[in-house]
Amino acid sequence: MTIEQLKEYLNHDDVVCALYSGDQVITSNLKGVRPWLKWLRECPEILVGAMVADKVVGKAAAMLMVVSKVKTVYTPLMSEQALVYLETQDLEVHYDGTVPYITNNDQSGLCPMETTVLNVTDAHEGHRLLVNQVAELMKNRT
Repeated sequence: MTIEQLKEYLNHDDVVCALYSGDQVITSNLKGVRPWLKWLRECPEILVGAMVADKVVGKAAAMLMVVSKVKTVYTPLMSEQALVYLETQDLEVHYDGTVPYITNNDQSGLCPMETTVLNVTDAHEGHRLLVNQVAELMKNRT
């Protein structure tokens, strides 16, 4: 499978992220970093060397891709911080455009996941902080 073929999965309404590994395609309709946190928790081995198409990539998702050891990533929209970060990593990056930053759900400011890793350079530290941040946000919802 090529990156061009994998990009086509993003045209489906229910697909936010698609992953090609070995001979299988796995898709997710989870938004934000949730597909990455789920895959890292449940099936990290399939991520190694994978090719990925993700609708939006911010620095938080970029760090999780680095932890995942994916090989290639495509996104229509990438934050400038994610691009700067990924340029220092051993990943093939394809994107259509950039934005200064990824916004929160109501478009009033920076995404909380992006805020969590704003000044972090180590992907594994970013992963740990993101797991903790998501747990904290989920706890506050109940």
